[in-house]
Amino acid sequence: MDFSTLEALKPTLISFQTLALLVLFAGIVWWAFGKRRKGKFDDAAHSIFNDEDEQQKTRQGTEQDRAGANKK
Repeated sequence: MDFSTLEALKPTLISFQTLALLVLFAGIVWWAFGKRRKGKFDDAAHSIFNDEDEQQKTRQGTEQDRAGANKK
């Protein structure tokens, strides 16, 4: 394969790359706006409005320090 063959394939490869990126973008949008994840994303969006006391009630088990080790 010489240089002229690669130059001839360049528009085709660019077209396939554009199509692949369009499909990837559509997949990410479909994933982000899917009905199964709506509740999870809504909870995450409203989490900044929760009180710290309420968050402490929902935590169960042992706490972890900043390094990730479990405290007892």
